[in-house]
Amino acid sequence: MLNNIKLVLRYFTYLMRSKSRYTVNSSFASELLTEVLMSDKNFYAFNEIEGIRSALKNNHNTINITDFGAGSRINRSNSRKISDIAKNSAKSAGLGRMMFRLINYFQPENMLELGTSLGVSACYQFGANKKANFITMEGCPETAKISRKVFKSFKAEEIKMVIGDFKKTLPPTVNNFTTIDYAFFDGNHQKQPTLDYFKACVKKVNNDTFFIFDDIHWSTEMEEAWDDIKNHPQVTVTIDLFWIGLVFFKKGQAKENFILRTTKY
Repeated sequence: MLNNIKLVLRYFTYLMRSKSRYTVNSSFASELLTEVLMSDKNFYAFNEIEGIRSALKNNHNTINITDFGAGSRINRSNSRKISDIAKNSAKSAGLGRMMFRLINYFQPENMLELGTSLGVSACYQFGANKKANFITMEGCPETAKISRKVFKSFKAEEIKMVIGDFKKTLPPTVNNFTTIDYAFFDGNHQKQPTLDYFKACVKKVNNDTFFIFDDIHWSTEMEEAWDDIKNHPQVTVTIDLFWIGLVFFKKGQAKENFILRTTKY
């Protein structure tokens, strides 16, 4: 994992290399920036989901975490308060809103999330398209119990959950999809597992599929994984937003790797 100083330097490098909507020479990327990534459109679900997050932040009960991934930046203990997980591990409101807008824009029918945690990000994703076939995967049984309560609170009990080590649960889960229109990868911040998950899911992509990878600059390993994903022959367009990376598989489109910023200038 990059230490804080390295991460800040990495972020400044990203800012220097990134393009704004005024300088990007791609109608696809420019439209995505303007219509989705930089949109300030508010949806009714946002306040409801943030209300659920606030309740989680005030829940000081302790659970035992089963972690198959790279672990937490903040807390190395397996015994953690739900409030601490909500504060430190749950996806931010900004990222949640961005995922919501992307799904609302593209309307994927078959959706997969690797890494449920407390279920806040799943609510943002499913809330954007409640007609979707949405499966979320979580390694930790105790965390999954909390997320089920979150789904019930959000009236999203249609969300299907798969619990267990992804090495065992991902292959049959992927096989049950006829096609994967969307996937969010947030289950393991290590290079090889990330690539393994990508390779498993890429078998089911179509022309309209898009993937989101979380924390692509979280570590040197994750940056290496991101480079490998960009170079995959089925990938045509990638967008580096520093905290996340977007991957598209549009046939006939020139292969391009964009580094974009979602600020005005």
